Amino acid sequence: MSEAPVELVLTAALLAGLAEYAETVGLLRLGAVGLDHPGFAAAGAALDRFLGAGKAGDMDFLARTRDVRRDPARMLPGARSVLVAAVPYTGESGPVARYARGLDYHTVVHQRLIALERRLHAELPGVGTLICVDTKPLLERSAGALAGLGFLGKHGCLIVPGLGSYVLLGAILCTARCPEPASRRLERPWDACGSCTRCLDACPTSAFDGPGDLDPRRCISYLTIEHRGPVPDDLAARMGERIAGCDVCQEVCPYNASAERDRRVPAAAWIGPAPRPIPDLEDMAAISPSQYRAHVRHMALRRIPRRHMRRNALLALGNRSGEPGPRELFALALGLLDADDQVVAAARRAAVRRAALEPALALCEQLRARLLAEAAARAADDDAS
Repeated sequence: MSEAPVELVLTAALLAGLAEYAETVGLLRLGAVGLDHPGFAAAGAALDRFLGAGKAGDMDFLARTRDVRRDPARMLPGARSVLVAAVPYTGESGPVARYARGLDYHTVVHQRLIALERRLHAELPGVGTLICVDTKPLLERSAGALAGLGFLGKHGCLIVPGLGSYVLLGAILCTARCPEPASRRLERPWDACGSCTRCLDACPTSAFDGPGDLDPRRCISYLTIEHRGPVPDDLAARMGERIAGCDVCQEVCPYNASAERDRRVPAAAWIGPAPRPIPDLEDMAAISPSQYRAHVRHMALRRIPRRHMRRNALLALGNRSGEPGPRELFALALGLLDADDQVVAAARRAAVRRAALEPALALCEQLRARLLAEAAARAADDDAS
């Protein structure tokens, strides 16, 4: 008679050892939660309401992966739990959100999770695992809260005590069982926010319908990163000079106000700096295909197609005041000459708002003449050779 298979369990002692190791490779506050936790049912129901209200906008992948998000075992057969860790980031307010200014976090966090996965396999032979960074369809913020890393704030981000909400999440699905306390819940996830509504009140585009209830179709992060159509002018006017994401709701959060926060983060946890500086708006609005490919290489910004980045930069130029300088005027003229309708529309909007449509069109004619002359010279050289 064959013996029954031994059940694999993420014991408290094992998790404590894994958490200690995880910190050495830059994964902080490691926790775990069973996939049968009732909190996941609440998160799945919230996803259904979100999709039912049409709030996904252009993010069709959310509907396509709904069933997998509600049942991660579809990604890893036999999955019973998930380990979650936080990776902090830092930076200053600017046109590009803080998380997107360094090395591509997908690659960095994935490499760290590989190291943790190897340790888990050594400690628990035979366990099945699957690494998940945010391209995998996992309800990771809910998993982070249920795993004990922190709580969901009214802005919908996971707030990790001592680290705030400026954190990225990495997870490992595994086939081991995870006993966890029953007290962790998601029914009222923002109790720790109290009566504070700073994040809701500060949103430039009024994208929140209530605590934890974001309508991405009005969110600057969605509009600059995910949205593939024209940006409505009433929203574009409130985007300011943001071209890739937005940090406003996190910038006003009291949990992100600690001056001690960065000093508490181990050096190994920080994601490396960007391989190259972010171009200014004028350069980004006029950036060539080869320049853009070179710039976004190894950065999370590569999620945004060049045409949409140029659209964003031109909208931002239009939100400035005063007469445009020579470099701005050149970017507007290039936009007006572009073959892409969205780029042209954004350039025209900017030129009109800056009272510079006539000089921009005049420069267009000069650029056309120069291009025609250069083409004629190349043709003459070809004929001579």
